Amino acid sequence: MEIYQLEYFVKTAEVLHFTKAAELCFVTQSGLSQQIKKLEEELGMPLFIRIGKKVRLTEAGSVFLIHAKRVLENVQNGKQAIEDLNQMIGGELRIGVTYIFGLLILPIVNTFAHRYQNLKIIVDYGTTESLEQKLLNNDVDVVLVIPSHEIESGIQKVPLFTSNMVVAVSKKHALAHLDKIAFKKIEEIPLVLPGKGSNSREFVEELFQKFNLKPKISIELHSIHALLQMVENSDWATIVAEKALKDWDTIKAIQITGVPTKRDSYMLTMGGYQKKAVKLFIEEFRKSI
Repeated sequence: MEIYQLEYFVKTAEVLHFTKAAELCFVTQSGLSQQIKKLEEELGMPLFIRIGKKVRLTEAGSVFLIHAKRVLENVQNGKQAIEDLNQMIGGELRIGVTYIFGLLILPIVNTFAHRYQNLKIIVDYGTTESLEQKLLNNDVDVVLVIPSHEIESGIQKVPLFTSNMVVAVSKKHALAHLDKIAFKKIEEIPLVLPGKGSNSREFVEELFQKFNLKPKISIELHSIHALLQMVENSDWATIVAEKALKDWDTIKAIQITGVPTKRDSYMLTMGGYQKKAVKLFIEEFRKSI
């Protein structure tokens, strides 16, 4: 059994198409099919059911896929460990962030890019659920989130900070003189909110439902930066984690009363060996906050 056979098998299992898998593995379709056939012969069971051009995993294939991915991950970790021993911080650092962290990580990404010029940094934005799945699939190395659900077992949580949800308005807004506002009063304020699917939006939606409130949501934006720019230059208000307002000197944070607003944030990683770049990133980020 060869590593490349496992790579061919995993890629075919992901795309369920021999020709596409061959293209992604940079081999001929016949070469890929031949190696998978050899793998099946060695295992003594078929891994795929082939119906014309359609392909699907057998029960044995589904079971073997779990272990094949684990083997490939261990091989990659071994290569990374040797590279780290050589004190060469290279390869890729794949960071998954929910939208609130977009601006918070930019200074660190900038520092890393200058300090470790052989390191390629990839920042992937998404919801907690999608990023958690990418972490489990080894598509990202580390994830920064404010989760609204229990994190899956096997994922390590590194606490970062606690941040209150606040009403954010321009310092020229009619409400900017307030330091506090009752949650029920928010129903009267025209809002710009993060798009559905974001944890911040889900958090406030649950509170609105709990108190049977019907807020005036005029605009939805998936970019926190664009959202805050709109609030900064208008009479709209929004509800975001206070930490997101770092360096937004023209925006006033108004504390919300009457409901719990604290939310905990975490850095998520998988157990086992971690790239040196991941460890350095975690240290640098925790220092910055």
